Amino acid sequence: MIIMLIAGTLALSKLNTQFFPNFALDIVTVSVEWRGASAEDVEDALSSRIEQELRTIDYVDKMTSTSSYGSALVTLEFEEGTDMGKALDQVKDHIARLRNLPTDSETPEVTLVTRYDSVARLLVTTEGKLSELRDLVHQIEHELLDRGISRVNISGLPEEEIAIQLSTHELESLGLSFEEVGQRIGEQSQDLPAGEVGNDETARQLRSLDQRRDARAFSTLPLKSDFEGGLLTLDDVAEIERRPMRNQVNVFYKGQPAVEIELQRTENADALDSAKIMEQWLDETRVTLPKGVQIKVYDASWALIKERINLLLTNGLTGLILVLGVLFLFLHGRVAFWVAVGIPVSFMAALSVLYLLGGSINMISLFGLIMSLGIIVDDAIVVGEDALSHYQSGERSLTAAEGGARRMLAPVISSSLTTISSFLPLMLISGVIGNILFDIPFVVVCVIIASLIESFLILPGHLRHSFHTMHHAEPGRFRKYLDDKFNFFRDRQFKPLVTLAVKNRWTTITATIALLIVAFGLLASGRILFNFFPSPEGTTIVVNARFIAGTPGSHVERFLGHVNQALEKTTNEMETDIVQMAVTRMGTAASANASGSGSQVDERFGSIQLEMISPDQRDIRNKDFINAWQNNIQLPAGIETFTISERRGGPPGKDIDIRLTGASADTLKAASQDITEKLKDYAGVSAIEDDMPYGQEQLIYRIKGQGEVLGLTVNNVGRQLRAAFDGQLVQIFQDGDDEVEVRVMLPDHERNTLATLENFMVRLPQGGSAPLSSVVEFESRRGFDVLRHTDSQLAIHTTATVDATVNNNNEILADMQQEFLPALSSRYGVKIAYEGRAEEQAETIGDMMQGMMLAFVMIYLVLAWVFASYGWPLVVMTAIPFGLIGAIFGHWLLNIDLTILSLFGIFGLSGIVVNDSIILVTFFKHLREAGMETQQAIIEAATKRLRAVLLTSLTTVGGLTPLLFETSLQAQFLIPMAVSISFGLMFATLLVLLVIPALLSVHESAVGRMETPTTQQSSQI
Repeated sequence: MIIMLIAGTLALSKLNTQFFPNFALDIVTVSVEWRGASAEDVEDALSSRIEQELRTIDYVDKMTSTSSYGSALVTLEFEEGTDMGKALDQVKDHIARLRNLPTDSETPEVTLVTRYDSVARLLVTTEGKLSELRDLVHQIEHELLDRGISRVNISGLPEEEIAIQLSTHELESLGLSFEEVGQRIGEQSQDLPAGEVGNDETARQLRSLDQRRDARAFSTLPLKSDFEGGLLTLDDVAEIERRPMRNQVNVFYKGQPAVEIELQRTENADALDSAKIMEQWLDETRVTLPKGVQIKVYDASWALIKERINLLLTNGLTGLILVLGVLFLFLHGRVAFWVAVGIPVSFMAALSVLYLLGGSINMISLFGLIMSLGIIVDDAIVVGEDALSHYQSGERSLTAAEGGARRMLAPVISSSLTTISSFLPLMLISGVIGNILFDIPFVVVCVIIASLIESFLILPGHLRHSFHTMHHAEPGRFRKYLDDKFNFFRDRQFKPLVTLAVKNRWTTITATIALLIVAFGLLASGRILFNFFPSPEGTTIVVNARFIAGTPGSHVERFLGHVNQALEKTTNEMETDIVQMAVTRMGTAASANASGSGSQVDERFGSIQLEMISPDQRDIRNKDFINAWQNNIQLPAGIETFTISERRGGPPGKDIDIRLTGASADTLKAASQDITEKLKDYAGVSAIEDDMPYGQEQLIYRIKGQGEVLGLTVNNVGRQLRAAFDGQLVQIFQDGDDEVEVRVMLPDHERNTLATLENFMVRLPQGGSAPLSSVVEFESRRGFDVLRHTDSQLAIHTTATVDATVNNNNEILADMQQEFLPALSSRYGVKIAYEGRAEEQAETIGDMMQGMMLAFVMIYLVLAWVFASYGWPLVVMTAIPFGLIGAIFGHWLLNIDLTILSLFGIFGLSGIVVNDSIILVTFFKHLREAGMETQQAIIEAATKRLRAVLLTSLTTVGGLTPLLFETSLQAQFLIPMAVSISFGLMFATLLVLLVIPALLSVHESAVGRMETPTTQQSSQI
């Protein structure tokens, strides 16, 4: 026992604290940058070619790609259990074979996705210019990494470039192209090693140190000699400046420029330890900050983790007190004490196993431990109660203690095996849900095994010592009072009731079946709905605004200013300060498809992130606040999508995610727009959008006949246009922590007007130049900003969020499947599939159906072994579907939806219900073997085992009761599982004590009738 306690204490000190359990992300990504390329070009030249090469990779479950302006991202999701080291090597080998990618695209990057969890975000604000924060932010980054923070992401600190801008007129005067100017700059601005000299004497290294690192240094570079024999330097003909690059994210807080620093941890790092590092660093740093600079903490995930874990610990301790109360109410004080000692001992043993197998302390594993509070003492109760009854009947202390363990060995092991059999299949569920909820069955199985060890190797010794000190003494007055009252209830009230149930066995069974039909009727009629994984209300609300392609950033900035004013108006109307922080981001918006590219960056995007106070500290719900805020916002012309949604925990994916494939981009977009309009008809549906936004208007150029005569090609003209308007990349150099690009390009005032195309001079292969308009013709068309593939097919996702208090996503999808979606598929010729939570739900339910069959088979085999009968196990297992009655009625009475955790609870319930039946049937078997008549043996078994059945049921219910009455919104998603087990077990206890005896009576009568003809035939022979 001491070894188990020490092992558990050591494990507890080393276990990580986090929100959800660790789980592997079997994902490899391939990303390629191709600056200036449209989504269509990226799709054709990069994504499709990479997908074609990767189609033969082994064990790929799903392959998706995202082609956007200037970049391609291909994502491979592998089957669970794949060796990701070999998978990564195989992907790299296939990518290395690619030979037909564009020459001016970057080298493909192959990455194994590593999961990082957010700890908190720091917002560094200044009253001055953003550039003043650059050195400070990099210093903060180094300090946090040095102290042990796993990863630091910086947002709002734009990447910089040195822009060397030459006008068309200057280029013509010089007789140079952008490519030639860039080449001359690159040849002169570099640090170049040149080997060694003087090896026979004193060796010296030769090197140049001519790398320019600021605008002034670049301005002195010689470009060309003039007619008078002098040198033209770069600043004679060009404007040179170091500036932020285009399409960068800018962060603002209360109108001031800011930089956001996100602190993340790896799976091996403790969230609360990382938070302590951050808090200590903040205490030391805040006093040293420059004047006007402040650091604010928000989106502190660690605080939420701490709050929810403390919530569960409080419920667990309350449940433990109730369990102890039940034990001392029904058992002798000394026996109850040693049974109770088994709880911490078994918990500590389970924690040590949890640590050795790579587990952690999180919401799910803690809930598994709370659920085990009652189950953990079941074995000890049965052994202790049996030993006590024999000791009180006159046996010696050693004989009674050893005899109790010996007699109860088979039934206790079998009951433990049935519970393990019901939980074990839950460990086989695949996907994200299976990974998240794996800890529940894992913890329960560990606790049951530890409980068995404690009950048979540790408890008998303690019982023998307790009996020895009791000396068959009379129980105390209070104990005697409790025992007399229980005996009176058992003999005068319960025994006549069970006798009535057995005598009217068909009435008992029929009434139970009728209740089961009513319970299923509640499901079929829609009075109880199914909500796959309800997320607890969070503290983060996100606004995303996307304007049509080509919208200037100033329009987005003006609109976000209006949204912030509407926010202030909304909070004033509510007369309560529930918003802690409001951070505005220019140039970025979250992607509609959460499983896709994450966030999009462009000057036409904008977003606002709100940090709300804890939901338990306010009466206003997020949905109500969002609706009130939205009513105060007026959408301007030119906005493409505008959504306000709350960030939710749990598995990724939207409530509704409909994927369309099998048609062209234009057809898919039209079909998606029909789905969007249909979803607007349903109440409670918000944040409706698709992931194929229209892009900027495209000018498609073609070489005229005159241009072809002059020797111009598409490649030649394209390179000159790219250099002029996107910039000719000269070099990239490192300046401290920043990577700076040097580009030669047209001045901004020329690049930002269409008239420049008319006046642009194209350099000819034979020398000289010609106006662009004379050698090239343009055609206008509108393209797409992003194109996505799923398993090499062009796809579009239409997503939406559903307010579970107003509507149900399963009901919406079922309604759309009846007529709308089949008609849509026929009209547009598209294929329809469901992703997001609907896909995860289908996979999980499928796995659970298989798991249910496996559980039933294992339970039957265990029961057949312990009863040495093929009929009795069927009688006992009849209790399993009847146990559903209590679970379903519990959800109906409390007005809560069935969830995936409800189903987990029902699985566990099936094993617990069978345990009580084993106790009863085993005792009935002993009475029959002793020669007692069948009916009397059934009634006597139910009567004598009443205390054990009530104890095992009440301890389990007691452990979960505090959670049932928990009002905190943070624990609401766990309550359905507690409801399934508690209400199911309360009803199942009546079932075991009344209906199982009736079923046993029917079974024995049937067996007797079958044996009578056989006996008569034998006598005649």
